[in-house]
Amino acid sequence: MRFLHVINGPDRGASFVLADMEPQLIGRSTEALALTDSTISRRHAELTPGSEGWYLRDLDSSHGTLLNGTLLTGRSLLKRGDRITCGSTDLLFDRNPEDQRPVEAVTPEEATLELIDAATFEGSDAKADRTTSEQFSVLLRATELAVGESDMRVYVESFLQLLMEAVSARKAMAIIFGMDAAGTAWITAAAEEDGPIRINEQLIEQARKQTAVIRAWESERGNDRRRALMAVPLQTNGTLRGVALLELEELADKPEETRAQDTLLHALGGQAGMALDRCMMMDELLSRSRLAAMGETVAAISHGVKNILQGLRGGTDAVAMAIERGDLELAGRGWGVLARNLERIQSLTMNMLGFVRNQELELETISLEHLSREAIELLQTASNRAGVTIQCRFPDDLPPIPLDSTSILQLLLNLLSNAIDASPHGSSVVLSGAFMENEARVRLEITDQGPGIGEGIQDRLFEPFTTSKGQRGTGLGLVVSRKIAQRHEGTLECVSTGSLGTTMRLELPSDLAARNPGDTDAPKGISGEDLDIEFGPPEH
Repeated sequence: MRFLHVINGPDRGASFVLADMEPQLIGRSTEALALTDSTISRRHAELTPGSEGWYLRDLDSSHGTLLNGTLLTGRSLLKRGDRITCGSTDLLFDRNPEDQRPVEAVTPEEATLELIDAATFEGSDAKADRTTSEQFSVLLRATELAVGESDMRVYVESFLQLLMEAVSARKAMAIIFGMDAAGTAWITAAAEEDGPIRINEQLIEQARKQTAVIRAWESERGNDRRRALMAVPLQTNGTLRGVALLELEELADKPEETRAQDTLLHALGGQAGMALDRCMMMDELLSRSRLAAMGETVAAISHGVKNILQGLRGGTDAVAMAIERGDLELAGRGWGVLARNLERIQSLTMNMLGFVRNQELELETISLEHLSREAIELLQTASNRAGVTIQCRFPDDLPPIPLDSTSILQLLLNLLSNAIDASPHGSSVVLSGAFMENEARVRLEITDQGPGIGEGIQDRLFEPFTTSKGQRGTGLGLVVSRKIAQRHEGTLECVSTGSLGTTMRLELPSDLAARNPGDTDAPKGISGEDLDIEFGPPEH
């Protein structure tokens, strides 16, 4: 089974299964992979299974598809490790991460190990260890890889490919230590040919003990077959992060060649140790930030639910007391409390769903004025209760536009509810629309007559759980509303706020559904030839 891993772009970290014998579309249409990158065409490229593997072809997208940095022309057979670039998104073509190449342990009972030397490089003479231009090139590529790649699996696989090129190795593998609290090791491998990767346990143990570049011959017991092996410690600041094992075509026999090769591998191992350190720290920071965000989310939602439940309890008590007394006026007031809190819990539920889910948009051509008036009708009771009137000002030339009516209605309810809550009794909320024909966009502005947004939260207005409503707000409405606008390739901004009121502006494209499938928001692509750049070889 093959996988596509998103390694760069808005959906970084996502993975998609390529089902056997089932073509797969890359793009933003509903039948394509669930990618949110607006710079990708709706039907950008297609992956097709064949007898030899998976093929990739571009579907006449506006800015083309890159395969390993080269503009794709025609149909190309994919290999493990190929990078596919569509818009701002890079995809890695790979096996299932849990379905790595099989690894076989070679025990002392199966083979003998003859150590040749171990180089530690303590106090090495820099002048005597001058590297060749090819070695400088390898070091430069290793540095770029160590700095530019934060996904540990992608980094290690690319690093192994680099090691194989540097010393003409047939096979390479890495054992990374301490991947979890139990200290479990993680193994990955690369090879020019299929078949299992054999690990010599004695060589690993020697590499861990000596933390030195080790050369050895492995001889299988019972036959004359021998393998030329090398072990490279991946170490930084005295901490061994892993060991890379190489099976070579042949061992260098000249002392100066051996020394130069060992110096290069020692430097590469040190770089890899630092890169692994950085990847591990990044993973830890991301894990901590996710836990912190989760805790903040749970706390904020719990607080909001608690306040709503208190309101429901108060309304229930009032209605029960009114029934007991036969007091219809008190029952009406109690029911009003219940109704308001039912509205709040419905709003909280809808915003939570919008906050955590990325449902496909179901576009239909509909009038924004029609949806606005529907939202006003739904909020009529709330506006009457607050003593606030809502005025609509829409021009006659406002065209219907492609919208997901459910999500845009939620956006309008959020914005109008905020405006009603902010406005004093007896004031008005003005909802006005405009069609910007030259820009092919529709603008909607909602203006209240409230006291404005406090300076302390203006810069954090669209951050989760930021609210000026105190216990009446959860701080999710504007976050979800902006997310809805962005998924329609639109914008939502606070354009003014002050003592005379606040204006929120929504802009949406008027031709979202009518665009050519190849249209994107990205600038025109530039090839390597345009920049006089020679792209490096593909990473396989």
